[in-house]
Amino acid sequence: MSRALTLQPRPPVAPPARWRFPAPRRHRLGSGLTVLAHHLPGQHAATVLCHLGIPASAEPGGRDGIAAVMAASLGTAAGGITARQFGQQAAAVGITWNTSAGWTGPVITLQLPARNIPAALGLLRLALAEPALRPADAGSQIRLAAARLAAAAASPRTRARQELPAAVYGSQCRAGRPAEGTRATIAQLTPDAITAFYDAQVRPARTTIVIAGDLTGLDAITLAGQAFATWADHRPASSDSAQPGPLPARPPSAVVIDQPGAVQTQLLLAAPVPGRGQPGWDALHTAAHILGAPATGHLDTQLRQQAGTSYGLRASLTELVPGTGLLLIAGAVDGPATGAALTAITRILTAPCHHGFSPAEHTTARQAITRTAPLTCETPAEIAATTASLAACGLPAGYPSLLLDDITALTTTTLNRAYHTHLSHNQPAIIAVGDAATLTAPLRELTAPSRTRQLTAAPRASAAGPGHRHQPRETGAAADDSKKDTRTEVL
Repeated sequence: MSRALTLQPRPPVAPPARWRFPAPRRHRLGSGLTVLAHHLPGQHAATVLCHLGIPASAEPGGRDGIAAVMAASLGTAAGGITARQFGQQAAAVGITWNTSAGWTGPVITLQLPARNIPAALGLLRLALAEPALRPADAGSQIRLAAARLAAAAASPRTRARQELPAAVYGSQCRAGRPAEGTRATIAQLTPDAITAFYDAQVRPARTTIVIAGDLTGLDAITLAGQAFATWADHRPASSDSAQPGPLPARPPSAVVIDQPGAVQTQLLLAAPVPGRGQPGWDALHTAAHILGAPATGHLDTQLRQQAGTSYGLRASLTELVPGTGLLLIAGAVDGPATGAALTAITRILTAPCHHGFSPAEHTTARQAITRTAPLTCETPAEIAATTASLAACGLPAGYPSLLLDDITALTTTTLNRAYHTHLSHNQPAIIAVGDAATLTAPLRELTAPSRTRQLTAAPRASAAGPGHRHQPRETGAAADDSKKDTRTEVL
């Protein structure tokens, strides 16, 4: 006769410990260069990030994107060595070298084995302090920038992002034009203009270097001080830098980028909200999760699971310009159902203004945000990028931890009040990339008064519509130099 199995009591599961963003060591060299170092034990693939601190507002008129092209040119010939030799030296110590554009300034990112940080700092100093900026190398970077913009325009998702600044702020101010420039402004650049821009703008007092990785046995602050000891400049950090004025008020607009025959429409909706560090950001961050979380968000529940017109819509909070936030709704919907989808999205966004979010929704969102926050800072590259962004925007290095504290303490009443305050009278700008024949009319109905401007793109091979249940593929415009973009803007 068998005896009954005796089970031990299940051990209690403790709630996860509150995550804190790792605090960097900070030091400012005599030249004004700022160094921030994160010691991340076990992270042997390190990142050295250089933020040049040149805001887009400092770029000369008609030369949008010159800062990013100049930054890319720095990683070629320097210090008396050719571009080929420079690349060989970087490859010999395992360095990958990338640059990116941003409103607060271009960023140079080096990823490499942590043990080779000293060699990386030496090459970075050559690039910053002794660039050759040879006409052939600079001309090559200009052509590469133009090619990247053309490739981005061929994707519906990135094409919509290119139109976002103008749709929100208007193209007359610098904030209303892409940080990386446009094909028209990049075409105006010359090697001489890039050299002149470097001479006027690049200096230690503006530059921030972030080092992140396993720094066991390495004093990153001292190494940076030694590497950049000879780079000196006595100009103040603010010299020759145009200060951006207040962003202009702009009525909500609807922009259609025409892709004849497209079976899907890529949508991007943007509503202005307060920026990071301002009252309401924590509440709107929570609201964005309730609205646009995968599978469980209001948008996915109604447009993907119930209506079947989308493979997924996401809501997020971001900044194009420091201090000014945007609530973004992004995703693709079935082309013929675009009008109904936009009506549903508008209803979903306005419903919380009248009925509010429920305590259960708030609790689920709070737990999801606070428990998944570490996943956004798992690598040295992610931590370095966050630290550099905070420094460029004047936010404290511990801001991510402070934000999580605010989200944890947020009440449902405060959440609903903030959402109503910032979104009840704030109609979003709408960008739609798809077949204008099916888009213009519903957009005119949603936005009044109306004015029209048209933009056309070449069609790509279409994907199956949302009614099919196999893996989706986005559709949109392919690169086709024989056809030009046309846009319809309904204001």
